[in-house]
Amino acid sequence: MSYIVVGNSAAGLFAVEEIRRHDTQSELIVLTAEQEPSYSRCLTTYFLAGDIPVSQLYLRNTDFAQRLNLKIVYGVKVNWIDPTLQIVRSADGREGHYSKLLLAMGSSAHKPSIPGGNLPEVFTLRTMEDALAINKVLEQGAQKAVVIGGGLVSLKSAYALKKRGLDVTVVVSSRQILSQMLDLKEANLIQEYLRVNGLKFLLQTDVLSITGESHVQGVLTSPQTELAADMVIIGKGVRPNIEDLSEFGFNIGQGLQVDSSLATNLPNIYAAGDIAETWDFVPQRFTVNATWPNATTQGRIAGANMCGRKEFYAGSLGLNSVDFFGLSAMSVGITKFQDIKEPENWEQEENLKMEGDNPIYRKLIWQKNVSSLTLNLREENNSSLTPIQDSPLYILKGFVLIGDTSQGGVLTALVKAGRPLTLAQRKLALGRRGQLAVEIIK
Repeated sequence: MSYIVVGNSAAGLFAVEEIRRHDTQSELIVLTAEQEPSYSRCLTTYFLAGDIPVSQLYLRNTDFAQRLNLKIVYGVKVNWIDPTLQIVRSADGREGHYSKLLLAMGSSAHKPSIPGGNLPEVFTLRTMEDALAINKVLEQGAQKAVVIGGGLVSLKSAYALKKRGLDVTVVVSSRQILSQMLDLKEANLIQEYLRVNGLKFLLQTDVLSITGESHVQGVLTSPQTELAADMVIIGKGVRPNIEDLSEFGFNIGQGLQVDSSLATNLPNIYAAGDIAETWDFVPQRFTVNATWPNATTQGRIAGANMCGRKEFYAGSLGLNSVDFFGLSAMSVGITKFQDIKEPENWEQEENLKMEGDNPIYRKLIWQKNVSSLTLNLREENNSSLTPIQDSPLYILKGFVLIGDTSQGGVLTALVKAGRPLTLAQRKLALGRRGQLAVEIIK
């Protein structure tokens, strides 16, 4: 038996550890296009902000490969697969034979074509190499930065640069930041907090070009405004690394389509992480949910099944969590009520209060239906069981927390459980900060 894992980030790392739990002897090879051992992409902005040293980015000790009896080959991009002969080949011509293959190549930052985009101080932030290159420019004395894009990576990058003392302007083409995870009101709460903490924003503004001859001097926007800049970070989303896989017979949608065992349609080939299109059990559709928790779980289950186990992946979950200058925010599942079809079957619950400049906000999105089933409700101060018939039932499908994310774990568990709740159960679970949620989930 021989295993090949392509990719050394979250999914690949957890896969090889799981393989070694079940098979300690067979050949196990990891091929990665990067030059660095496994590290946390989630923490690169905290390194740039000066919050943590670079050493804290690494996920395992230097003896990891030796301890697990595996071989890691760095700087190798796999671009050819023969599913019949069970061979992979790298761009430089090296080949490897596998009995079981895991594709976990992740995703890459999307860098749109912008005049001046090839200047040396123009970056995306996805890899350790990106973070180290940005840090070098910061250490050389950069003072002004423009961040293009209003998504999570863009704002985390802007936060990091501001903490390093730069004058930072965020340029967003749409009318709000974080448009993929928040509605306009919620986005405005976070934007105002970031503005108070020194970030500048230009909304509904397009970037025409990045100016400068041999180095970045500024950014030209529409309407005609030139922003002075020593560096530019482009954050316009990520794309699964599937561009080299279309000719080999894989079923491909947004990513490589897999079943509940994380197996692709080709024999003995699995996929996990940002490259895999999996079932999202909240909106009930197949999609790519490119988050660290999803990748680690998928990698572990794929690794187990490569060893002959029979584990099943229940599905992925859209989840984002971040902290800006002490303001925490979290979103899970369906978060924008205006995008829901048939809204008459749904209910949105919102609470907002301000503590100085700090917003404390919670939004819950419930799917509502009526069931004739009899449910048992255990009242908070009454151990008796009360039958309730024809009661409205509510299923928590998503939430947004800003300023206080202490309920995030309980609410996420309720979303994952998909358990219909009566109105009384719903109030009990939320009113006591989720102390009864464990019983309700059971």
